[in-house]
Amino acid sequence: MTRRTAILAICLVAVVGLLGLRSWELALGRVERSAVAAIERKTGFVVKTVERAEFALLPLPRISLSSVGFAQRDGVLSGEAVRVRAHLRLLPLLTGELSFDRVDLVAPRIDVAVPVGSDGVTDWLAPPLAELERLRSQSKIVLQGGSVFLRADGAIQSVVRDVNLVIDERSQNEPLDLSGSLTWRGVPTEVSLRWPMVGGSAKAALSATSPLLKLRFEGTRSGPSESMISGLLALSTPSVPQLLGWFGEDSRLAAALGALTLSADMQLKPHEASFNNVVASLDGERLDGVLKLSDNAGRFALSGTLAGAALDLGRLIDRLPVPKVDAADPSPLDLEAWTAREIDLRVSVDAARLKGARLTDVATYLLVKKGRFEAGLLRANAYGGTVKTRLLAVSAPSGVDVKVQAGLDKVNFGQAAADLPQIARLSGTGGFQLALDGAGRTFDELLGSLTGRANLSLRQGEIGGMALADLLRRAERNPVQALRDWRQGKTAFDTLVANAGIAGGLFVLTDAQMSGQAYQLNLSGNAALRTRVLDMTAVLSSTTSALRLPFGLKGPLAAPLFELETDAMLTPTGASLAPTLLTR
Repeated sequence: MTRRTAILAICLVAVVGLLGLRSWELALGRVERSAVAAIERKTGFVVKTVERAEFALLPLPRISLSSVGFAQRDGVLSGEAVRVRAHLRLLPLLTGELSFDRVDLVAPRIDVAVPVGSDGVTDWLAPPLAELERLRSQSKIVLQGGSVFLRADGAIQSVVRDVNLVIDERSQNEPLDLSGSLTWRGVPTEVSLRWPMVGGSAKAALSATSPLLKLRFEGTRSGPSESMISGLLALSTPSVPQLLGWFGEDSRLAAALGALTLSADMQLKPHEASFNNVVASLDGERLDGVLKLSDNAGRFALSGTLAGAALDLGRLIDRLPVPKVDAADPSPLDLEAWTAREIDLRVSVDAARLKGARLTDVATYLLVKKGRFEAGLLRANAYGGTVKTRLLAVSAPSGVDVKVQAGLDKVNFGQAAADLPQIARLSGTGGFQLALDGAGRTFDELLGSLTGRANLSLRQGEIGGMALADLLRRAERNPVQALRDWRQGKTAFDTLVANAGIAGGLFVLTDAQMSGQAYQLNLSGNAALRTRVLDMTAVLSSTTSALRLPFGLKGPLAAPLFELETDAMLTPTGASLAPTLLTR
């Protein structure tokens, strides 16, 4: 090459370089119209407005549209972007054809029309996915720093911010591949999706990672006619209530749950999701079984059966926002909030803990329908005996109709006392029965309406904190010594029986008797359920003499006083011993 030729070549390259580095502002002419048509064909968007177009060759050929308004053809999706950049393929450009390998939407603001009343991610994603599915092919689409507004009849249902997504290029019949990050309801989330776009069975995958959720699904999606997804689901969350709150679900019952990990074979149909071979871990306690989620006439419904080795039922109950039973609280009983979702759940475990009590071979259930709440123990073994419970609350014209049933049979209370400090002073083997029924709009009305019965029967046990048999013996020998140290030690009994009726807000003892060697104690009186105050009397009688010692059991239920009434102590002849005690 001659020197002159070399100089000309260098100048030509310089001129081409300078021209390529310059952005060319074009009128809405042939190139712009061709670019818009190509973008519409490869993205599914219809470009509504463009402020201006720029064309540049270097460093890579591209067309840039400013202030672009766009929409999907069916109007489900619309929006605007500060800028749309279409990156051109070089070889087709040499032949005069515009072909893109990538389209960038810079700071897009996208509106998606969703069905009225829809509140689920599935409903929100269905319309735009359906539109993309109709495309025969699609360029790579990149959303940078965008926002998505989900609207129903113009009202915003939800907003997705900080959208940075890449939708990969695909040809005819190839699946949609999407990945990137977004922020929904204040929680940043990494997502990826593989969604088949053709009929027949095809692979589908979804993953999402955020501080509240780690989710991974791999499976298949059937054709449009069947509309079914099946595969393996793995999910974990540090807090089920927070996760449900993130999805807009406010469930009081979900407050019982803490950390959860779950894996299952999932089958998803319209308005129904079935989970087989479920392996769930609640705060580290494993449960296996089957679950089903469904949409029952617009109401979320959960049903299933789970079984495991161990479960802390007491921990679950303690987490529930159960209001304190307080007659002074004028707030209306809110059963509707507890029955907002339908639940039919059965759980069986080999061992369970309930407020400290240890249970074995436990079968429990939770049944919730609109206006009806029912839960209980179908069966449980405890301390050599059995336990059953049932709580039923139903909406009624008078407010909330409540039924409570509890039964203990052949339970060793001495063994139970090791786990339950509240009965640490009581031992013996026997049972307890309770049945209550009432209705009201507030706790005061409910407590005032309660009717029912309670029965306690024990044998061969002891009561700690009082030495009643020793008290009788000392009183027979020396009345002065009777008042000393009778609150220490224990009282053994052969039988302890108590029967009570509940009516009009009062718990009334109809027959209460404890019998042991050479003594018998009879108790009578009542307890006000509204104020939880005891007003009872007892008489300790000797079976070997006519001596009787009167007692009073009075005060708040949490800390009543059991006092010997010295001013009414009875001698064998019925005369008072009080003067004798006072003069010695």
